[in-house]
Amino acid sequence: MRSRLLAAAPLAAALLLYLVVALPLRSRTLALSDQYRDARRERQDAQSRLGPLLRREAALREASVVFAGPGAGGAVAAVRRSVLAMLEGTPVRGVALAVRPARSPAAATVEVRVSGRYADVVRLSGDLVRPGTGLVLERAQLAPRADGLELELRALALEGRR
Repeated sequence: MRSRLLAAAPLAAALLLYLVVALPLRSRTLALSDQYRDARRERQDAQSRLGPLLRREAALREASVVFAGPGAGGAVAAVRRSVLAMLEGTPVRGVALAVRPARSPAAATVEVRVSGRYADVVRLSGDLVRPGTGLVLERAQLAPRADGLELELRALALEGRR
């Protein structure tokens, strides 16, 4: 009989360990798993609501920089007006202009793409970066087209020079 009790003792200890330790830990693990799943779902919902707000804020910030008065935004707007004045009246077509804020010592980055007759495009490229405009040529690419020439130009507008 004693040998049967000794043989049953590990089984009883395992059963007791299972009931006292494993079952409560299992139920706690399931509860924590549910909490984690809920928290993850809430995070995903918050991110899906936050995405459009962040894009809107970035668009508003960019618009405020472009349309602001004096200051950094004013510099960008002034550079845009200056480049538009240089483009006005030139016989080029397909004009694409982008003026963005830049890191100091530059006030803005200017990107221009135009196409037209060879002489008009070359003259415009010289006018854009001639001394006194405040633009420093960073990159220029001329590409021949069937009807003339295409210019892609990138320049930096220096701070305090307009």
